[in-house]
Amino acid sequence: MSTEASTAAFDYASEVYEAVDSKDEQQLARFLSENCTFIYANSEPVIGRANIAEASRNFMALIAGIKHRLLDVWAVDDVIVSRLDVTYTRKDGSTLTVPAATIWRVSNGQINEYRIYVDVAPLFAQ
Repeated sequence: MSTEASTAAFDYASEVYEAVDSKDEQQLARFLSENCTFIYANSEPVIGRANIAEASRNFMALIAGIKHRLLDVWAVDDVIVSRLDVTYTRKDGSTLTVPAATIWRVSNGQINEYRIYVDVAPLFAQ
C-alpha cells in the first residue's frame, strides 16, 4: 500500500467521522451508497441510505454528543479499516470513551458496507 493511498484513506475517514460527529444524519448519508448495509455493534443490519439516516437520527437523539478520534487507517483494494476512540457525551453531561473499529467497503467514493465494532453497553448502563 502506498503512502498516497494511506493518506487518501485517512482523509476520507476523517471526513466521514466529521459528518457523524455533526449529529446530522444527512451529512453522513452523503457518504453512503443507495443500498448500503450498515451494522452497528451487535444490532441487526440496516439496509438503504434513508433507513441508515433514520437509524442514525434515532441513535443520536439518545446522546448529547459524539466525537471520533482516528488512530489508524488501512486501505486494501476497496476496503478501508479504521481504529479509533469514540467519546460519547450522555444527556447528563458525563462522557464515556471506548475503542472501536470500522470496516467499510467503498466504491466510487461511497460506502456500500459499513460495519462498526464497538461495545456500547456501558453507554446506557447507569
